[in-house]
Amino acid sequence: MKSAGPVNIIFDTDMHTDCDDAGALGVLHALADNGECEILAMMCSTLDPWAVPTIDAINTYYGRPDVPIGTVKGQGVLRKSVYTRGVAERFPHDLKSTASAPDALQLYRQTLEAQPDQSVVLVTVGYLTNVANLLKAPAQDGKPSGLDLVKQKVRTWVCMGGNFIGTPARDDLKLGNVNFTYDAPATLYAIQNWPGDLVFAGREVCSVPSGVAVGECLRNVPADHPVRVAYELYFSGKLKNRHVADLASVLYAVRGRGEFWDLQDQGHMALKPDMTFTWEAQPDSRQAYLLKKKNKDGVLSDRAVEAALEKLLLQAPKAK
Repeated sequence: MKSAGPVNIIFDTDMHTDCDDAGALGVLHALADNGECEILAMMCSTLDPWAVPTIDAINTYYGRPDVPIGTVKGQGVLRKSVYTRGVAERFPHDLKSTASAPDALQLYRQTLEAQPDQSVVLVTVGYLTNVANLLKAPAQDGKPSGLDLVKQKVRTWVCMGGNFIGTPARDDLKLGNVNFTYDAPATLYAIQNWPGDLVFAGREVCSVPSGVAVGECLRNVPADHPVRVAYELYFSGKLKNRHVADLASVLYAVRGRGEFWDLQDQGHMALKPDMTFTWEAQPDSRQAYLLKKKNKDGVLSDRAVEAALEKLLLQAPKAK
């Protein structure tokens, strides 16, 4: 999946549930500062009134205050966050509430229409409400439907979600899977109707119980760093390590497998309305999920993933 030049990224987040959304956004900005990707737009998949201001505040800190941000309109998930209001109130930003951001569906359309064919990588680290809305969107004003636009413009979708346990993999939700379950109808529609390449970053490689975690390293960034503050607020004032589900999804979306992962790319997710699934070998599809990679000595890539993510989190914003 690794491209020759910077990867064109659309980042879709539920910035409110977990501090790893903030960490993922910091990693994305660091990768952009390195010239490894270009951030085309960001989407918010939650109705939390402080979510978009938090995204905007982190973007502003990293010197990208004008990155377009869209948000879900109408029906969506609303939960109280322990950190978004604190970050939004402490750091400068322009968008004063989530509701003041434009419709994610329209921003998806505008962004994709402006890009070369098969050039965009979409990474979702939250609910799939916006993706489902895009795929359902009909053709309008002589412009293609959302489905046709995705077929034309999107190269790969990297989706944080699912627990790929056993062989063949299956998920009985005992490990949880809030990205899928909180808007299950949207998840079912998005995954069953996605027309192109789709790679899942499952919990077993980057969340609980993966054993991969970062966060304590943020004690080495300034105290007025919004990602650090998000982690501190999430842990009631202390800096602790947290799983890397969203951060790892961004890392794969930009750098590909690298030294970190392999892929199971034979088969497809047979997803049920209750969000349980089995990975079925037939019929094969354009779906895949990440596997931990072992080095030549048989050691898993966990520490290498942590080291790469910590380096990016500690990287000073280029704009500063």
